[in-house]
Amino acid sequence: MARIVLGHRDGALALRLARTVLSDLSTEWPDIQLVPRTFGSSGPEDGDAVLNAVANGQAGLAVVAGETLRAPLPDGLVLAAVTRRLEPRLALVTKGSRQLSDLSAGALLGVGAERDLPFVQAGFPGTTPELVRGGIEKALARVASDELEGLVVPASALIMLDLRDRISALLEPDVLPPAPGQGSLALIARSDDDLAGEVAYTLQHRPSFDRVRAERAFAAGLVGFAVGALATVSEEGDLTLFGAVAQGTTTLQASISGDAKEAAELGAELAKDVAAQLQGL
Repeated sequence: MARIVLGHRDGALALRLARTVLSDLSTEWPDIQLVPRTFGSSGPEDGDAVLNAVANGQAGLAVVAGETLRAPLPDGLVLAAVTRRLEPRLALVTKGSRQLSDLSAGALLGVGAERDLPFVQAGFPGTTPELVRGGIEKALARVASDELEGLVVPASALIMLDLRDRISALLEPDVLPPAPGQGSLALIARSDDDLAGEVAYTLQHRPSFDRVRAERAFAAGLVGFAVGALATVSEEGDLTLFGAVAQGTTTLQASISGDAKEAAELGAELAKDVAAQLQGL
């Protein structure tokens, strides 16, 4: 019997994602032994541990939340599939149904990812953002105890952990842009591993795949900047990509549209346009 190790990161959300993939793939491939295995911690310092495990053959597939996946991928690895995407926007969590603009002056605002800090600082200078560590549950407890007036985290993370009821508001991209790939689940394989690629493709959702490809191509063209992106695909196959870069006290926003089949090319083109505008600032 063929055997494929499903590599994943540590942490409650990573474990939930891995178990979902394991269940779905086991149904589709009963003759393949699928073994989940943890590589590295849930912290950013071990962000590439699971990718390294695939690259060196310790794992056949990596199961990774799209927003945590670096762009571009290391040489020899490919984005084999993207499952049907969940809610891609960021969520605001407060003790009441409030918007970011309703928070008090100087409000201590928890931010779940380092990438989001520059966007909060540029868009909401009246708040005091703080990068939170230790998992979503710990951060939610700090909101409940009034230690934090609000918390900004991916809505998809709350949904996957059955915490949808904690969402006070969903933040539109032009308010706080999501990370490229946010809300998606990516399966990464070695480019020369045909079996792993075939198995991963079982869970492929093409519109989600194209959206993530466009967003990641945009991010890959702007390495070194805080980047936000969100692509949509119409029923007719037209893709629209919104991209944003935080630069100092401002946020530069731009968009592009075209055929979803050219998702990566559209993302790269928009990145070039934004890079040119950044040079003019």
